[in-house]
Amino acid sequence: METIKKQLRDLKLAGMVNSLEVRNEYAIRNKLSYLEFLQTLLEDEFNNRRDNSLKKRLIKAKFPVIKKLEDFDFKFQPSINEKEIYDLATCSFVRKKENVVFVGQTGTGKTHLAIGLGFKAILSGYKVLYTSVDDMIAQMNISKADSTYYQRVRYYIEPELLIIDEFGFKKLNQNCVENFFDIISKRYEKDSIIITSNKTFEEWEEVFPDKVLTSAILDRIIHHCHLIQIRGESYRMKEQRIMKQRKRNGKE
Repeated sequence: METIKKQLRDLKLAGMVNSLEVRNEYAIRNKLSYLEFLQTLLEDEFNNRRDNSLKKRLIKAKFPVIKKLEDFDFKFQPSINEKEIYDLATCSFVRKKENVVFVGQTGTGKTHLAIGLGFKAILSGYKVLYTSVDDMIAQMNISKADSTYYQRVRYYIEPELLIIDEFGFKKLNQNCVENFFDIISKRYEKDSIIITSNKTFEEWEEVFPDKVLTSAILDRIIHHCHLIQIRGESYRMKEQRIMKQRKRNGKE
């Protein structure tokens, strides 16, 4: 048994190593054929590799938290077409190199939906990266200072799906706009982007000081884009109202 385990380790078949003894006992008790025994070991190896691959992609995605579409309260945000979201969850937009933009006020569930779609993409085998606009711009500025700019650009263009969260909260200076344009232009029609924003497309000029670059960025994002506009109140505001109501009821 130990000799076989060592040989399996040398062949990097960790899934088989972990289940060998249990599968061997089961095969003896149930008189499995050699092929049936081999099939169960191969299934264990396949499942182990799939699980490890999923874990690695989740770590590399850099999600701040895991959000699932199944936990999203569509009843609270009736302006969202649930079928449209689940159509996107098939990841057909990733296969077609299309973009998704969520527009809505703070607290309306944009980030939840973006991460939920990102999680579905990871389950489908895609490489995903999450970043906020502030963090991406900060990392790009640092990379220019330490001469690793092109490495940082590759970091943002390599994933098949890039999620850029919280666009529009701060006005960007000229250097930041140029950095942002580099990422968008290099991903254009090659891989997908999800952007969450509190600004409509017409209001993006308030964020970018350069109208020419603004037009170029918008043109590349809008060309193959699913726009999801959320018209509703903040979940957090709703929760605060409920808490206040409970406090008042408690005092009464």
